[in-house]
Amino acid sequence: MSSSIAAVLPFALVAANAAAQGNWTPPRLVSAQMDPAPWNVQSGGIAACEAKLDVQGGVTSSDVVQDVPPYGATLCDAARAWRFDPAMAGGQAVPSHVLVLGFFRPPATAFAAPDAPRYKSTTAPEEIPWPTSVAVPPYPPNALGSGMVVLEADVSDRGQVTRTRVLSSPGAFDSAASDAVQKWVFRPARYKGREVRSRAFLVVSFVGTTP
Repeated sequence: MSSSIAAVLPFALVAANAAAQGNWTPPRLVSAQMDPAPWNVQSGGIAACEAKLDVQGGVTSSDVVQDVPPYGATLCDAARAWRFDPAMAGGQAVPSHVLVLGFFRPPATAFAAPDAPRYKSTTAPEEIPWPTSVAVPPYPPNALGSGMVVLEADVSDRGQVTRTRVLSSPGAFDSAASDAVQKWVFRPARYKGREVRSRAFLVVSFVGTTP
């Protein structure tokens, strides 16, 4: 059963900075329909798509950047129905690009990270930042079952995460997710050939080994 989510969504959103100079306000999510339950991805990984927004904040297209089948297509289909306040540059609404990313942690309590994770070889559009180093959160010892943590992260023009904030309701997975995301490194978004700052909304999905 889906639920209405306003201003917070359980997938990663990263709005690329559409102005290298002047005042800039990234897109703001105002409505979305999402299933609040964690997606039970057994193998783990990253699913992501690029959504393009018009000057009214509508999604004109949503295309898979990286897939964890079938979750990439599901993610992109959901993003097409989202509504945003548009990005603003110099007091004017402007088109923008948004990265929608879901990070799925495998259900195992401990596991070996792959030697060559897919995100390192994925070619993502330069208008959106893309992770180059991802820290996997440990499954918290005091947690049970599955859960999702929605985080906001500020990404600098050098690709460093400078701030994180939990947006979802408090839970046992918050600290593990937040501490891990603070260690992530991104290839910065670019606008007109310049590296720019961006803001990321990330979801870390935990699949528990117990109900």
